[in-house]
Formats: sequence, structure tokens, C-alpha cells
Amino acid sequence: MLEEFIDLDAVRLGRALRRTRILAVVFGVIGLVVASVVGYPEAGLGIVVGLILGGVNTRWVDTSVARLQNVGGAKAARRPLAMRTLVRLGFTTACVLALLILVTPMGFGALGGLVLYQAAFLSSMISAVFRGTPRS
Repeated sequence: MLEEFIDLDAVRLGRALRRTRILAVVFGVIGLVVASVVGYPEAGLGIVVGLILGGVNTRWVDTSVARLQNVGGAKAARRPLAMRTLVRLGFTTACVLALLILVTPMGFGALGGLVLYQAAFLSSMISAVFRGTPRS
């Protein structure tokens, strides 16, 4: 199964990321509507914020890895990648903690939005791996 991950080409990866974005928009709309109907519109906004944070996080990962392609050797790339990862995750954590402290329902919604984004991302990547080679 690991060979399938190694052979994941740019076309399948691009499709999986596009599918993740589409699912995130769908989850955001559904979360906003459902949370508003049950009386927690702030939590619905938090879900949208969490989904946006998940998307931004994925974009930052892509950018970080692209920048490190020119660095010679895997050992030389470890430290910059680790630092960028700490900054990225620290930013996401700080945003969610600030929301939890300032507007608690929105903070819990943001946590839920992050979970939804990761579920969408994981399901998209798994389906990309099992779909095989792209059609020409």
C-alpha cells in the first residue's frame, strides 16, 4: 500500500485537493445552517473558520514543501520544515484557543471545522490512492 502513496502523481493529488475544498465548502454550508437552526449561529461560524484554517494549513504545507525542493539533501531540509511546521501549527492553535476564550461556541465550532476538514482531506487522499492511474 505504501507504493501507492509513493506513486501518487500530481494529477491525482490535485484532484484530491480540489475534492477536499469542495467537501469543505459543503461541510461549511451544512454546518452553518444546522448550527443556526439549533440556535448556535456562533458555532456555525466557528465551523466555517475551522474549515478555512484547515485549508490554509494545507496550503502552507504545500508551499513549505515546494520551497524545500531546492535544498540539497533530506538532512538539510529537516530543520526549516520543522520550524515551519511549528509556526503553522502554533498559529492554528492560537486562533482556536483565542476563539475558545473569547467566544466559546465559536471556538468549539472551529475545533469541529478542523476535524471536518481533516476527515475530508483524509477521505480524498485515500480515494486518490485507490483510484489508480488517471485517465488520459
